[in-house]
Amino acid sequence: MASANEIRQRMMEIQAAREEAVGPLLDVLGKRQELQQQLAALDAPYGEAFVTAEAGGWTIGELTALGAEEPAKRPKGKPRGRRAAAKKTSPEPAAPPAASVAVPSQDGSGETNPVALGSASG
Repeated sequence: MASANEIRQRMMEIQAAREEAVGPLLDVLGKRQELQQQLAALDAPYGEAFVTAEAGGWTIGELTALGAEEPAKRPKGKPRGRRAAAKKTSPEPAAPPAASVAVPSQDGSGETNPVALGSASG
């Protein structure tokens, strides 16, 4: 059985190897965070430049074909495209078609007369 000192020594070796293994990740993580902050700072100017290009006559398809991605956030107060807002009008409900019902004759002849429901002539 190993002594407490031997176990402690082995634990310290394992911990040192783990710290060494995470070192490169921490370096890259710091650089990555800096680049993400720089990229976030460019979001607003990029969105404005994209909208300016659209206003100058470029379509989204043309800009993306050139390699410019559509911005995730567009500047506030500027519409996305030149589409006019379509006015929504609710159509008036159509009257249901008149149904006819066979009504037996009152003279006892057994004949039926078709009468449209809702008509005043029945």
